[in-house]
Amino acid sequence: MPKILHILHSLRFSGAEVMLRLAAPTVNSHGFDQHILADGPTVGDYASTLVEAGFTVYHRPYVTWSIPHLWRLYRFMKQHQFNVVHNHTEQNFFWYLLVARLAGITQLVSTVHNAFDFRGQVRWRRGAYRWIARRIFGTQFTAIGPSVAQVEARTYYNPTVLVPNWLDEQRFVPALNPEERVEARRHFAIPDNAIVLISVGGCSDIKNHGVILESLVTLRTRLSQPLIYLHVGEGDTHEAEQQQAKKLGVADVVKFVGQLHDVRQALLASDIFVMPSLFEGLGNSLLEALSCGVPAVVYDVYGLRDLVVERQTGRCVPPKKAALIDALQELIERPDLRHHYGKASREFVQQHYSMHDSLSRLLPLYGLSAGEGTRVTKLTSYAAVN
Repeated sequence: MPKILHILHSLRFSGAEVMLRLAAPTVNSHGFDQHILADGPTVGDYASTLVEAGFTVYHRPYVTWSIPHLWRLYRFMKQHQFNVVHNHTEQNFFWYLLVARLAGITQLVSTVHNAFDFRGQVRWRRGAYRWIARRIFGTQFTAIGPSVAQVEARTYYNPTVLVPNWLDEQRFVPALNPEERVEARRHFAIPDNAIVLISVGGCSDIKNHGVILESLVTLRTRLSQPLIYLHVGEGDTHEAEQQQAKKLGVADVVKFVGQLHDVRQALLASDIFVMPSLFEGLGNSLLEALSCGVPAVVYDVYGLRDLVVERQTGRCVPPKKAALIDALQELIERPDLRHHYGKASREFVQQHYSMHDSLSRLLPLYGLSAGEGTRVTKLTSYAAVN
């Protein structure tokens, strides 16, 4: 039975880990035995969920690269006789692929999970690592979305196979009936006549939640309808965002609900999804919102423009606060547009972000058809910059 080793950091309730869990039954049904190496300081609280899904999980914390560390990693890979190594890290990808190749593992895959548009010395170093990994180690790189593929091609001249992110298509669906939406709003104590803006994601400077809080100040002066901002997520800037809401005088209309495992309930309670990130690989929380038929207003940046087509599936505006405010005001005042964009965005996700389609691109990269033991060689690379 071919053995796949996935390499990630601490295992969290996050994009790559959730996708691996969702895909596990399909991948396992093809006869693959899946393993995960977590190299974070802790194994992560999502590890047990992945074990339940059929993965064998190992925890080997990252340390400064040294000959003894590389030797222990080499012995680990030789001992377990993995057939495929699938790396999901950026900082350490070169060393994992080097050791895997030295251990005799020929099927190497490395997924790029973000638009790493580096400049200067970092760009050339990462570019050199990619070239060596691809041309000498035989690594096949994959990209999670068009923006990532374009950055890899433009910045590093690195051709990738486009394997789009996927989501739980059975779970993230619009409200099954009006009562489900009413119950969701009741759960979050939202008044019937309020328009609800929602953001979902970790709190960081890149997510740029502060501009949403600033936008509320202006929107409250322009609109007669009551507004609620449902803030889902935690992270480095969470406390600072709470303080900012108080300082701006909008804390009364912001609900900081923290991390939720039932994100769909919050989405069903909402009217407009807002994501003013400075860049993304591919916004998984945005993908889930669109799949639930929630119309979105996003910044026109990497990873968000892949999912929201301006005035076709939502509003994709220049990364300026004024543009964000105007787009939000339009959707707040136009329920017909919210309905149109919500329907169009769900159809877009169903058409372009299917787990079945993505796995049909990914599994051949593992090189062995587990059922027949034959090598698969047909690959499609995304090398052109649109």
